[in-house]
Amino acid sequence: MTEKNSASNLSVGPYALFDRDEDPNDLISGFWRADYAPNTLPERLVLAFLGPTVDEFAHERGWECRVELDSITRDFPYWVTEHNGVEVGVVLAPLGASAATQNLEFGLALGANKIIAVGSCGALDTQEENVFFIPQRALRDEGTSFKYLPAEDWIDLDAVGIEAVEAALAAQGRAGERVTVWTTDGFLRETPAIIERRRAAGCDVVDMECSALAAVSRFRGATYGQLLYTADSLADLDKHDPRGWGKASRGIALDLAIEAASRL
Repeated sequence: MTEKNSASNLSVGPYALFDRDEDPNDLISGFWRADYAPNTLPERLVLAFLGPTVDEFAHERGWECRVELDSITRDFPYWVTEHNGVEVGVVLAPLGASAATQNLEFGLALGANKIIAVGSCGALDTQEENVFFIPQRALRDEGTSFKYLPAEDWIDLDAVGIEAVEAALAAQGRAGERVTVWTTDGFLRETPAIIERRRAAGCDVVDMECSALAAVSRFRGATYGQLLYTADSLADLDKHDPRGWGKASRGIALDLAIEAASRL
């Protein structure tokens, strides 16, 4: 049972993971808000889990580097381009819910409030590689989201974000199916028994960030949508199939995400 501390916004859960403070102020993003102008970045931002494709596109297309986030992993340039008459920010997103949340929170602190994430997912059934999907619901099997929203298994993605991604796919004549996503931090513990349990719960694909980024966006009052493409496969419980890791979809996916963001 979660207990509410009447003297603060702190809800104390049965385990440390479930302790959550409803106060929107925190030390690190508070520093960012104080140190940068609130409109440093455009309101539309793409979080791209696409490896070197982001910087390659930026240099090839002459995108502006508006600001950088300093990180122990690397510095993350926040690129800005114009598409359909509006500015769209694009940043490489690091793997994993907690790491990616840092890039999202930095963007939100600097002016973004309409978010599209794009990246790969693992197939839990017979989905072919390089097929596009639109998450409509995510299972919160990670820790980050519990620091932003009350403890529940599921989070539904914003209808506006879903529709923007679908419209972007349609504009390029591409198909995309709505799916339920299993988001997990423990990707090295995707055992046959756990996979079967997630399939039984209705999950179609697996990723590491969707439920957390959706929760962060909701907590901060931002609109959120996501585009996924299939990479490896977990359909055969006797053997993991990496296939081509969906690398052939990266450039197409980034263009689609920018298109979707421009429609928010």
